[in-house]
Formats: sequence, C-alpha cells, structure tokens
Amino acid sequence: MLLRGRNYDVRACHDGQSALEQLMAGGVDLMLLDLHLGDMNGLDLLGMIRRAGIDTEVLVVSGDTAFDSAVCALRSGASDYVCKPYAVEELMHRVELALQRRSLARANLAMAQQLHTSERMHRSLVEASPDLIFTLDERFCFTFANERTHHLIGYSPQELLGQSLLDLVLPVDAERVRYVLEHRTGQRAIEFRIASRGGEIAERHFEASLVPVELDLPQLSSRLYGVARDVTDKKDAEHRMAYLAYHDLLTGLPNRALFRDRLGLAIMQAKRKGRQVAVLFVDLDRFKLANDTFGHIKGDELLQQVGQRLQCVLRECDTLARLGGDEFTILLPGLSRKEDAAILAAKLVKEVAAPFSIDGDDVFLTVSIGIAVFPDDGDDIETLLRHADIAMYQVKSQGKNGFDFFLPVMDDAAGQRLRLENEVRRALELEQFELHYQPQVEFDSRRIIGCEALIRWRHPTRGLVPPGAFLGVIEEIGLMKPLTYWVIERACQTLREWKRAGLELSRMSVNVPPEVLVDNDFYDYLIATVDRYGIRRQSFEIEITENAFIADQQAMSLKLAGLAEEGIRVAIDDFGTQYSSLSYLRHLPVTTLKIDQSFVREIEAGKEDSPIVRAIVAIATGLNLNLVAEGVETDIQADYLGSLGAVEMQGYLFGKPMPSSDFRRLLHHEAAVTPV
Repeated sequence: MLLRGRNYDVRACHDGQSALEQLMAGGVDLMLLDLHLGDMNGLDLLGMIRRAGIDTEVLVVSGDTAFDSAVCALRSGASDYVCKPYAVEELMHRVELALQRRSLARANLAMAQQLHTSERMHRSLVEASPDLIFTLDERFCFTFANERTHHLIGYSPQELLGQSLLDLVLPVDAERVRYVLEHRTGQRAIEFRIASRGGEIAERHFEASLVPVELDLPQLSSRLYGVARDVTDKKDAEHRMAYLAYHDLLTGLPNRALFRDRLGLAIMQAKRKGRQVAVLFVDLDRFKLANDTFGHIKGDELLQQVGQRLQCVLRECDTLARLGGDEFTILLPGLSRKEDAAILAAKLVKEVAAPFSIDGDDVFLTVSIGIAVFPDDGDDIETLLRHADIAMYQVKSQGKNGFDFFLPVMDDAAGQRLRLENEVRRALELEQFELHYQPQVEFDSRRIIGCEALIRWRHPTRGLVPPGAFLGVIEEIGLMKPLTYWVIERACQTLREWKRAGLELSRMSVNVPPEVLVDNDFYDYLIATVDRYGIRRQSFEIEITENAFIADQQAMSLKLAGLAEEGIRVAIDDFGTQYSSLSYLRHLPVTTLKIDQSFVREIEAGKEDSPIVRAIVAIATGLNLNLVAEGVETDIQADYLGSLGAVEMQGYLFGKPMPSSDFRRLLHHEAAVTPV
C-alpha cells in the first residue's frame, strides 16, 4: 500500500515459490523480502536467485533481529536490511536508494555492452560508472581515475594522479592493502577504507578488485587495473545489525544477550581473583499506571529517563541492561564485599524516587531491587539471575520501594508464589471467583440503601480466600482488567435479578483499580454493560482510591467527568489515607466519600472524639458530597458518627459481606417488615 501510494508498480507474492516464478518471468527491479516465508526460508530464496542469475535488487524487511541472519542476508546478495518495526520514511528512502543503484547498474551495463562495439564509448562508460575505476603504476600511484572519485572521496582525478593509494587508505588498513598490492598474481579482491574529504560521510568503505595488466609496451607494463565499489551503506547496515543484536533499541542500553556475556566474563574473572560479583534485578513499581495514563510514547520516554538516572549512579566498569518492559539488570563486577552492593542499591532507590518530568507534569516512581551475589548465591549466570529476580519479588511483596539480598528461604516462597499465580489463572478460567455483598445502611432507620460488591475466591481446597491473599498477584501478572470486567458483569447481573424479584436498591458499588480506569476501553464497556442489563445508571457506583490521581490528575478528571455525564456515580474509597492534596475534590465529579475503617476503628468508648473523622465529615458537608463510614463494628462508633452527621454506614455491625442469595433474603426480610 505504501509503495503503490508512491506510484510504484507492485506485485505481491504470498510465498517463496510464487515469488521465484515472478522473478523468473523478469521485469522485477526490486524485491522486498521477509526472511520468514510460508514455504521456505528467505535466505534459501536468496540463494536460488543468485544461482539462477536473476537480475534484481533485494531489500530484506524482517522482524528477525538476529545478527547472523542479517549478515547472511547481506552476504547472500541482499543490498540492504531493514528491521521491523520500521519508520515509513526510512523504508521509502531505502527503496529509493535501491532503485537508484539499480538504475545506475543498468546504465553501467548498457555502457559495457556498447564498449564491445565502439572503442569511442570507453571514456563515457568509465566516467558514468558508479564505481571508482583507476589504474596504478609499480609504486601504487594513480595513473588514471574516473570522475566518480570526486563524488565519493572528495578528490578530483587530477589531484589523485601521482598519489599513492596507500596514502589515501586509513592506517589501520594500509599494511593489508600493501600486501595485496605487492602479491599481484592474478585477480585479487580486497576491502579498505578511505577518509572522505569534504563530504557528508567521514570515511567510505570499498570492495575493490585488482587485476594486473601485462602489456607489450614497456612504459605500460606492471600496471594494476582496479574497480572499487562503495559498500559503505552495506557495512553500516551490518554494523547496525551487530549493534541491535546486543543493545536495547529504546534506551541504547545493553540487552539480555550482552548482559549475560558480560556476567559470564565477570564470573570467570572473579573466580581467578577471588572477588565477588553482584547482580541487581531492578523493577519499576507502578510503571504500568503511568504508562496507561500518559500513553506508550510518553511511557517510553519515561523509561529512557529512568535508564539515564540509573546509569549516572554506576561505576564505569558496571553494566546496566534493559531486559524489556520496565525491568533492568545491573552487573557489579570485582566487589570485595557484598555491602558495597547494598550501598549502591540504596543510591538507586533514592535516585529513582526523585520526580520525573513528562510534558511538564511530575511523575513519581519507585523501584524494587533484588540482589544476588557470586559465589554465595550462585556460581553460574542462570542461578544468579533467578535468585536476584526472586529477591526483587520479595521486596515487592513487602511493600515495594526498596532492596533486599537473596536468602535461601526466598526460593521456597518463590515456588509458592509461582503455584499461586498458576492457581489464580486457572481460577479465572474456571470461574472460581464469586461476589459477596456488604450492606450500606441509613443510620437513623437502619434501612439498607445500597451495597458494595466484594470479590472472593472459592478455592477448591482452601475454601473462601479473601481478596488480600490474591489481588496483589492478579495485578502483577496483568489480569486485573479481565477480573474487574468480570466483577462489573456479575454485579450488573445480580442487580437485574434483584430488580426482577421486586427488590429495588439505590446503588451498587464496585471497586475499580486505577490501571483499569485509565484503559481506553473501560468507558464504553461500563456504559454498554450497565445499559445491556437494563440498570439505572444512577444506581451503579464505581469506587476508586486516591492514588488514582497521582500520575495524571487532568487525564483522570476527564475520564470521570465523562462517566458522570452518563449518570455513573463516583466514590473515593479509603479517603484520607493516601493522596495528600484535596484540590481534586473541587474539580472532579465525585458523589461520595468513604471514611476509611482505620479512622473509624480509633473511635472507642471514652475516646469517641476523632479530629480526623470530624474533618472528613466537614469536608463532605462543605462540598455537598455523600458520606459513607466504613468498618463500623460497634454501637459506640455508629452513635458517634451519627452525631457528627454521617448518614450512611457500612460494617460488621450491620452485616458482613455475604453471598447474593443471603443478601437477597435480607432484602426480602426488610421489605416484609417495612410498613407501606
């Protein structure tokens, strides 16, 4: 589509055999070839083209970034190599260059054919050649050079006359070239580099064929005839592929392959010198939230900033690598004591904690770092990496934002965690999760006015598992979105069942984590699901925590405003425990504040007064927001909250979270005893 849009005549082939048939038919100037074909390997097809003598340019466009594949392709006759994903303009530029080379080659061939019929065409043929054509005397000085020298290396043919080729060749190649020139028996091929004068490219790489010319005329004997082709672009492509094989494309840091090579070398050196080697596994905390909020382009920019921050803390001999995503590894070779790794890890944690800037907004990140030390924690690459990874997950499980050394006991914990991850995945597939519903009541009448849907896991052997035991794992393995969507679906289904049974409820509250709320599909999905079940939008409420506003308050405000315009209610859960700024309450379409149970729990007999609770009640009253007190377990707590003006409450005093059937009976009982 890109090529046709630029008026190229394009033929598409879906496998190697059909491509070969098209090429055999002729008329193809350029083939764009993937290395992975349906019926054969792209390298094999290149070999067939070469053996068949098919005249066409080949540009390899492939997602295969292996260094060997790229070099083999270029050596098998491909003129260039482009990695997927590619920039459109770069691909078009490569196509134009290939076609230009094709055009020049055709012109050169046509002139070569004319050379056989007319000796007068010799000069024009030589001068029009895209290659350097020259002759050298017995001292390797130029006796002739075509005009192409001016374009390629910045010297006119007149300037080259009398100069030695060895004076132009870079010193690093000079001795090798001298050897070939001195041993001039038969045709010889050689590669060399020449420093370009006054051109855009500092040095050019040539592949030259040298042929000794033996003539009867004494003054022309012992001369060398040379043709040098500019292969700078080809060599640059090989160098790019070599670089990409061992470096991360986004950050420019070493990748997994290069890191493993350096780690293996560091282990060997440490064994000889009796030193220690530390491997640090670095994982960004909550990066997914920032990435979803700002978008992947800004997320990539954030990863680049993180890489630069980490690099600034390290020594010159250390290696920082990016494994992928938001995971980095650090190699600290030649340590005399493991405490040095702890000192560096503490610096890394502090460095990343400073705010990053994305489009003028401050973004706060933290890191979890696991450390494994050779030889105590392993004496090979795989073991050290695995143990550092295990230690990193231990840090995450203990609250993140820190570092820890590997301990053998962590290995058992890692095995248990892996089993838990597998069980959680199966639980979602087998629908082992279920919703329990906790009533929200009006304080004065004790009448049920709403409920909160809370997820539970009905484990086949452990029974009912509370959310705190598995939600952290759900978040880390990336299943929070499908689980949240399942909760919304089941909650809407339950509301419809109660409505058909004649049981009306003012609202149903569902918790939505920040990473799901910022998802581009969430808005449409929620509205469509609520409408599909015939539920009044005003009776559905999403609960979000305050940390949802840390990354990008403006973006979150726009999403919530859109939901509010559609009638969806928004509640701030655990209010007052996380985000320190209250300014967002004035700008967001929040309908409800929920007093966190940790504040309610502090209300005791004889110590009923709670300044924090009074302040939250005053905030809700001043902003005309609905207020729900969570975790109410005693009459003392309920009476105190009621005296402050808290109208709605939720807690064990009024009912524990219960299955849908029990909550339905509770609603039936209340409807039966409530006078009409």
